[in-house]
Amino acid sequence: MPSKKRSKKRAKPRRKIPRFFLGLILLAGLVLLCLVFFNPWVWRLDLRGALEQSKVASTVYDREGAAIATLYGKPRLWIKIDQIPVKLREAFIATEDARFYQHKGIDIRGITRALYHDLRTRSKLQGGSTITQQLVKNIFFTNEKDFLRKILEMSYAIRVEQQYSKDQILEFYLNSIYLGHGTWGIAAAAEVYFGKPVTKLSIAEGALIAALAKSPEYYSPFRNYQAGLKRRNLVLKLMWQYGYLTEAEYRDSVNEPLEILDRPGTAYVGAYFVDYVLDVLRAQTSFDENYLRSAGLKIYTTMDREIQKAAEQALLELPEDGADQWGILQPQGALVAINAQNGGLLAIVGGRRYSAAQINRSYKLLRQPGSAIKPFVFAAALEEGYSPDSELSDQPLELEVAGKIWRPQNYDNKYRGLITLRRALEESVNTVAIQLVQNIGIGRVMEQMKRMGITNLVETGTKNDHSLAPLALGGLTKGVNLLELTASYSPFANQGVYSEPFGITRVYDGSGRLIFQAGPRQRQVISPEIAVAMTSIMEGVITRGTGLRARIAEKQAAGKTGTTNRNTNAWFIGYTDTVLAGVWLGNDQAGKPLQAKGVPLGSGTAAAIWGEFLRRVER
Repeated sequence: MPSKKRSKKRAKPRRKIPRFFLGLILLAGLVLLCLVFFNPWVWRLDLRGALEQSKVASTVYDREGAAIATLYGKPRLWIKIDQIPVKLREAFIATEDARFYQHKGIDIRGITRALYHDLRTRSKLQGGSTITQQLVKNIFFTNEKDFLRKILEMSYAIRVEQQYSKDQILEFYLNSIYLGHGTWGIAAAAEVYFGKPVTKLSIAEGALIAALAKSPEYYSPFRNYQAGLKRRNLVLKLMWQYGYLTEAEYRDSVNEPLEILDRPGTAYVGAYFVDYVLDVLRAQTSFDENYLRSAGLKIYTTMDREIQKAAEQALLELPEDGADQWGILQPQGALVAINAQNGGLLAIVGGRRYSAAQINRSYKLLRQPGSAIKPFVFAAALEEGYSPDSELSDQPLELEVAGKIWRPQNYDNKYRGLITLRRALEESVNTVAIQLVQNIGIGRVMEQMKRMGITNLVETGTKNDHSLAPLALGGLTKGVNLLELTASYSPFANQGVYSEPFGITRVYDGSGRLIFQAGPRQRQVISPEIAVAMTSIMEGVITRGTGLRARIAEKQAAGKTGTTNRNTNAWFIGYTDTVLAGVWLGNDQAGKPLQAKGVPLGSGTAAAIWGEFLRRVER
């Protein structure tokens, strides 16, 4: 047999660049230098206004004085350079611009390499961009690649370097870079990917944030976990190679598991709260949208960051039933939390996940309250001489409503006979609530509701108008919003004192002048004795009644469930000695039953979300 000869692969000859093209590279470089360095127009550029616009954007603060959000066209949270972890800064420098502290805005070496590559491959202008160039591209230009735009980009970069220090440029860059999932800036990215402040990131976590700069959508570990992990490890390797990490730090970090959130988090805590703040200021002042966002206002609020975060997390526990025709998950929900003593808003969540395109369901959506309205009926009855131990008969009723016979049922379709008011409210017995309305008069009940903060009610009714008896079950109203209904429970939580909810304490303009101020507005609406009695009854709702799933171990709480006809809305409003909170669940399509994967949801689900929220807050 003839011997087999080992086939050898022919080495692919290296593509040589003719001298003509090398000359072109040199000529292009000279033209570039003339256009960039010796163009008098460049020296007249003053870019401080556009960059400083981000510095004069209005800022919203929580009740501790910590920034919640900075009001740009693209929402982000600004973080100063001295608050950014050094290793995170170094991760970006090692990856994006290793000679950042040496060049003057453009990197001649990088440009030369890019020109060589482009002429060799006959492709469009690629690479060579410094951090300063990337910054001016983000602020002044689009992502379109052409020669003229590249010249302008370099010119702007040189001028920016003349007007700002390296640390200022890096601060601008790290707060303006896009990092995927609608996220601008490293502070927002830390919350979206890891659910923590940027100051708490480990070296490896910071490296992942830096890894996203190259291609945020591709390297997002939510979309491509392995690609994100590989890119993160490359960033760590570059940090080691450039001397930013010791070998031990590199080994430890590269072996650290990439532990991100289960799903993208909220870009910044309190987005729905910020929307509420802007709505209030637009309604109560003459400020327009542009002024509110870009006049350098300092807006101080009552928001508690930890309580807000707990509220946002609790609502994520709501089971999903798919998306509607606009791609919005259903069912939806809302949660508000209020300081029980003074009415200061602690948290506002207007939906599962924040989207500026969606309605803020916490205060803009009116829905029938169901049995969550009953405490006002019972409070009116106590004021009229009933006691928690007074008895009425739970029995079939027959009433004429709107010319038709109405036979109200209890939720369990059972009748209990003679029953105390305490037990009737604990078990949400409909027939007893209706009899109370009949006995004390619909006008009396409506007056009670309005006095305690419910404003969206029918405007007619007399003591003998039995056709309005369904009001006892939350019917025949225009509907209430969650914030209104929750605040109306404040007299029960605070010795009979109604506290009007407020979310803003003061606003200063760019020169530090106070231009808006608000605070507690309270009034006595029921006696302390009635408030104590109602609290005692509603504690039973949680310990042995319809609100069992809201129970908090070793913490007294009181509240009331609510479900509307055909199970379209579910509510739970309740309070401890410090926090008053409400939960609403339902679909954006008002008449659609509340369910997830075919399983009905109801006030028990709302109570469970409320309980999960309060357990996080009270622990």
